[in-house]
Parts: sequence; C-alpha cells; structure tokens
Amino acid sequence: MAKAASGGKKAAGLLPLVSSLKGKRAILTFHSLGDLDAVGSAIALRRALGSKCIIAPPDRPSSSARKLLAYSGEETTLFSDVKLTSKDIVVALDSASPHLMAHLAGITPDLLIDHHTRFGGEIRAKHEICDPVASSTCEMLYFILKPTDRLSCIALLIGLVSDTSAFKYATPRTFEAASALLEHSGMSYSQILPIAVSPESLSERIEALRSCKSVSAEKIGEHVIATAMAKSHEAHFAEVLVHLGADAAFVGCEGEDGRISARMRDTMAGRLHLDRIMFEVGKVLGGRGSGHELAAGASGGKENLRPALGICVKLSEQQLLSSAGREKIKKIEW
Repeated sequence: MAKAASGGKKAAGLLPLVSSLKGKRAILTFHSLGDLDAVGSAIALRRALGSKCIIAPPDRPSSSARKLLAYSGEETTLFSDVKLTSKDIVVALDSASPHLMAHLAGITPDLLIDHHTRFGGEIRAKHEICDPVASSTCEMLYFILKPTDRLSCIALLIGLVSDTSAFKYATPRTFEAASALLEHSGMSYSQILPIAVSPESLSERIEALRSCKSVSAEKIGEHVIATAMAKSHEAHFAEVLVHLGADAAFVGCEGEDGRISARMRDTMAGRLHLDRIMFEVGKVLGGRGSGHELAAGASGGKENLRPALGICVKLSEQQLLSSAGREKIKKIEW
C-alpha cells in the first residue's frame, strides 16, 4: 500500500503512480453530494489520464459542482450505472468515510486520494495518497500533476478556493499551488472567487434568522461554545454563529438523516479539534464524522441528534481542559 507524506515535493514524487493509470479505464468517484473540491479533482485527474476515464459520482453533486462540470464540458455517469470489469481501475477522491462513500461497499479502490485526517474505520485502498496537512484534494493534485492546461487549472483552483473558504484555512503550500494555478488559468482571482464561494442565498439568510431562536451557548473559561438546530443550511448557520461571537458552533439538522456541522474561529487552532469531535459524534449518530480542525461535520440517524449536540459541548470542554487547565462550563442565560 503506497502512502503519501505531506509536502509538495513528496506529492510530486507520486506522479509515476498516477501516470501508470494513463490509457486504462479509470472510474473516478467521490463522496455523496460531491462538492467543488471533489469535482474539481475529478475533472483535472480525468484530463490528465485520458478519454477512457469516467467521472462517476454516487449521486447528484452540489449545485456549484454541477455548474463547474457544465463549464468544463465534462460528462458524468452515475457510479451505479457503470458496469465494472476486472480490468477497471477505481479511484476514490476527497473522502475515505464509508458513510459518505456507501457506493463503494464491498469494493476496494485501486487508489485513494484524500486530505482528511484519519481516526480509524476509513475505507482502505490498494494505494493511498493521504495528506491531512493539505487544505484540499485539489491542492494535493496540483503538486502531483503540475497541470498547465487552462481547464484543469481552473477546476483545481476553484476547488482549492472553495475548500479553504477563500484561503481562510490556507497554508503556505496552498498559496504556492494557487499562485501557479491562477497563472495558468487565464483568469483573475476576482473572476474565480464568485464561482468558488457563492454569496449567501435568500434561503440561507431566512433560515439563519429563523434558527436564531434555537441557539444555546455555554461559557467555558474565556470561550463561548454555541449550539443550535436548523431546518437546512446548517453549515452556513454555524459560520454565522462564529461570526456573531461564538468561538465554536455546532448546528444540527434533521433532514433525510441527522447532521451536525461544526465551525470555529481560527484563533482556536491547537485548542479545539473539530475533526476529532465530529469523529466521535458520528458514532453517537450511528454514522460517520470527519473534516478538518476548523471545519467538520457528522451525519447518521436523527434519534440522537439533540443529545449529540450536548456531547459536542462536553468534548469541547475536555479538549479545552487539556490545553488550558481546568475550566468550568457555565450556561449563558439570554
């Protein structure tokens, strides 16, 4: 099993592994409701590997990802409609969560390229390129492929900008990749930004206002942890709560399944690790949780959703205790 360490030079050293797939029928797939990072990665990799490759989402990608596919002219085939043969190469992108990659149940991918932290129980592949230091899978693929064609660079740059929330979660390596991709894209950053980071929609704004009445907050030392419930757009509302003053926010949503989105201030880095919290909370929900230190999520069943929000606060308390000494939780009364 091949694994990648962090660092652009080491990632570039994996080019022979990826290049060995050229001329073969590679099935490129990613997580459910594929976002711009997943779809941008698939577009660039398909263009690098050739026309025999198939982009095979498990279901309908996000609206912004569908727009990117339409712009690139790339066609897709649902994974369930692909007739796999023993000669096909299955490549999984941007996730190793069995809950988000349920369509790969019983299938061992030939190659997995992902940037999420692993805590155990993830999908295993014959070859794995995993770098949790990377801001996005698109960033990883830049250093592996070093593309110069315009469409690949646009796809990777849009995915990178989107997954970093316009460089909010960027590293020096992120800016290195973005600079090169922008140079070859033939576009200005002002043209890329509206595609990668959509403005607040009317429905997001309305739901954020409606959900305010459900907000609860706890004071842990000098930190404020907020929880809330939303009917939709839970990730957006978690961002809103952080903007309003919370150090970390956990927002639950009862959709087709139970979901929790978590966001926090970048000043909390090193004190709170949302990816670890969501990994544990995913078990409580009967599903999976993953993400990054500053932005993460979990999904599963609805039954334990509200108790799971309380567990988010408890786990936050434990992490803050270990990083800053003993602090007590105090509920904030409105």
